[in-house]
Amino acid sequence: MENLVLIFIFCLLVLDTGLNLFLSILNYKYRNKDLPEVISDVYDEGQYLNWKKYYMENFRLSLISSLTKFLVLIILLVTKTFVYLNEWVIDLTSSKSFQTLIILGLYFLVIFLIDMVFSYQSVFKIEEKYGFNKMTKKLFFMDKIKSSLLTVVFGGGLIYGIMSLYFNSGQLFFIIAWVCASLIMLIVNLIYTKILVPIFNKLTPLEDSTLKTKICDFAESVGYEIKKISVMDASKRSSKLNAFFSGFGKTKRIVLYDTLISKCTEEEIVAVLAHEIGHGKHKHVIFNLFQSILMISIYILGLMVFLNNDIFSLAFGFSSINYGFNIILYIVVLTTVLMFVGILTSFISRKFEYQADGYAALNYSGTHLIRALKVLNRENFSNLTPHPLYVKFYYSHPPLLERINHIKSLKKDKS
Repeated sequence: MENLVLIFIFCLLVLDTGLNLFLSILNYKYRNKDLPEVISDVYDEGQYLNWKKYYMENFRLSLISSLTKFLVLIILLVTKTFVYLNEWVIDLTSSKSFQTLIILGLYFLVIFLIDMVFSYQSVFKIEEKYGFNKMTKKLFFMDKIKSSLLTVVFGGGLIYGIMSLYFNSGQLFFIIAWVCASLIMLIVNLIYTKILVPIFNKLTPLEDSTLKTKICDFAESVGYEIKKISVMDASKRSSKLNAFFSGFGKTKRIVLYDTLISKCTEEEIVAVLAHEIGHGKHKHVIFNLFQSILMISIYILGLMVFLNNDIFSLAFGFSSINYGFNIILYIVVLTTVLMFVGILTSFISRKFEYQADGYAALNYSGTHLIRALKVLNRENFSNLTPHPLYVKFYYSHPPLLERINHIKSLKKDKS
């Protein structure tokens, strides 16, 4: 039985990495597909050749990053590093909760360091080379320090809380863990823009202007109340564009990247926000909230399987159950499972994007929305010809061509 578990875990690792690589290579080879006429004006010839070079360099870096993490984990498992590490951890503390926290913390430290090396290469070698990076090295490391502290405080606190709850709540573990996790997720959604975003970026109110007037007039015309419109200083990190809504009810807030304001016309910006309002009108935020709560319940049930069975630890050389190691294996299994679950969730997400596009086109302007989408794709150096199979696995938004064709298929356009 232990040998079967061992083989099962290694097979999942190979499947996860192998499938990711296969899809990435498939998508990479598809990059030379001819552009359809409707999106041929997104890039000029020089820009498109530049994009291909950019995509190639990102592909190579992503490939090396994935293989590095795969090999590191394989080496850690084969050499029984976790077993030897556990002997040291036991000498440090007798608390099962703290032992779990330390094992997981050290593992994620290794992953964090690997990610930081490749993130540095991405930002200062590739993004900077192609003119996207605006971040200084000081800001880069300050961001890493801040995110690390947040992970230690909130992630560490969450793990310790889960383990303490598991050891003390008995049969009520699932119910209490589910309620607590759902509440945490709800609170994070409510405080994200007000508390979490300002840790990394400065938010300032959108000044009185024709843009603000147009946004407010459109929102009022469709009966959508907006409490605050903020501008985020995204340009200090990147030249890429975005905008988003956060919160719900009385906490709703629009956030515009300053790069979006500088590179899009006012009508294009309003079209983008009309799309976001479309998500609200179609109750996508509420659906996604319930979907997340459902996924949380599945995550907790899966976690209980690994916390309740010592076979996973015994298969890799432990003399008894090791909760921290079992959680690491659970993450390995979950990562592979979520890749396939992602086919469904990504499909739903793409469907929601079509609905939001339709709302913006029918209630504001399909023409301006198409123009905005082209600007966003050009400025963000998006792949205009992704492989269909890659889209099914990874794309939460439809490719540009499909979005434009959908918008043009609508009978009514107020432009």
